[in-house]
This record gives sequence, structure tokens and C-alpha cells, in this order.
Amino acid sequence: MAKERKRDIDLQAKICSEFGADLDSPLCEEVGKLMDECPDCRIYYDTMKRSVKLYHQTECDKSVPEEISERLFKVLRLDKPES
Repeated sequence: MAKERKRDIDLQAKICSEFGADLDSPLCEEVGKLMDECPDCRIYYDTMKRSVKLYHQTECDKSVPEEISERLFKVLRLDKPES
């Protein structure tokens, strides 16, 4: 018998709240299904969360080299805010 993975409801609720959705919403249910089907998604989510947190901390210093800042925005597929 294959061991069932237990869904991390706290993480699911956090992701849903970031989308502005309730835990019972169809969007949140899709997030839960994705979490069940993709065990690496939690690792990806945690890595992205840490990257954004580190960037926000260093953004205050304004000491991030321009090349690194541009690469980060490119990897995250975000538009860089105008200074």
C-alpha cells in the first residue's frame, strides 16, 4: 500500500490568502490538488519565499549590484520598478 501524503493545510491556506481566496474556494481547492500532485512544489514555494524575503532585506540597503538585481527580476519574470 502506497503511503498517502498528508496535505499541508496551513501552507494551502497561506497560499490561498495571498490570492485573496478562502480555503473553501475553487481556486484554493486547485492549489490543494496541485500540492498533492507535486511534492516539489512546497520546496519551490519555500525557495521563492526566501528569495523574495532576502531581496526585500537587501533592497533597503540599496547595495545590491545592478546586474544581480536585473537577473533576479528576470528569473522571477517581474518588471523592475523604476527608481
